[in-house]
Amino acid sequence: MRFVLERCTVRPWRPDDAESLVRHANNRKVWLGLRDLFPHPYTIQDAHEFLQQAISEQPEMKFCVEIEGAAIGGIGVHPGEDVHRHTSTVGYWLGEEFWGRGIMTEALTAGY
Repeated sequence: MRFVLERCTVRPWRPDDAESLVRHANNRKVWLGLRDLFPHPYTIQDAHEFLQQAISEQPEMKFCVEIEGAAIGGIGVHPGEDVHRHTSTVGYWLGEEFWGRGIMTEALTAGY
């Protein structure tokens, strides 16, 4: 799945996203709004482990938010189970320098 939008592109993660991922994810302000699974500090090893898992996951449930070729954020879909099987939870994060520009709003509504 790939959506080329006005402000960004939403696409699958790639192995070469590691450095950009660390640059934007290794931020305390980003980390404070996320689940405990998201490590801080965010290291290159964390990026490689995440990318390996995200790339191999089928069906795709984790997506990169890209601007000008750089991974600047992420979106994850977590399907519900049992009585919640008809629902999903969506999680997302965005590099601090991109906050307040409507990027994630656009990314989250892609395809609707």
